[in-house]
Amino acid sequence: MPSELATRICKNCGREIPVPAELSVFSCVYCGAKLSLADYAAPACPADPADLALAETHILDCVRDYPDAFKHFNRKQYEPFYQTYQEAVAPAFAAMDRWVCAHPEERQALLEGFAARFLDQWEDFHQNHPKARSKRAKEKLAFSNKLTLALFAVPAIRGLGLSISEDFPHLLQERFREKYPENTFELASYEEIRSGFRKPFFLFGK
Repeated sequence: MPSELATRICKNCGREIPVPAELSVFSCVYCGAKLSLADYAAPACPADPADLALAETHILDCVRDYPDAFKHFNRKQYEPFYQTYQEAVAPAFAAMDRWVCAHPEERQALLEGFAARFLDQWEDFHQNHPKARSKRAKEKLAFSNKLTLALFAVPAIRGLGLSISEDFPHLLQERFREKYPENTFELASYEEIRSGFRKPFFLFGK
């Protein structure tokens, strides 16, 4: 007698996959991702729309609110500034994580949506900033904010230990590269930067 099939959404590629109902561990037939029924467990708490609003409204604060963050990229100031910075930006990304975890079958679509919102706000911020009216001024502002993104925001998100802590930065990097192919950034962790104290040009693509 053939096994009863259940339809699942792959958490990695977002495609529908047929899964024999008796299997607790399985793989996506499209991308090969290893999955289990535990990945689809109902969230302990219901989704809170306030989390979505918080994440969407404040997703760019990690850059927008720290125009001079790159000035703290030195051996003496980096660690204490980073600790304060991470604590300040954590609520928005924790809210994003709660919203994504509350909708496991929409995970990839939600992450794509958050990445798109980040880039939309990034573009609007740099195109309409009152102190960046010339092309040169816009480019200078974008570069300093990309330093903040690479040196502080990405390490902070990765260091929070959330379910999105790796997925979102990697996806954001991909979408950033697609939109700004000549002006991208590389991913680094707080530990990598602190231990090696990389120079900014190591964190950006050519």
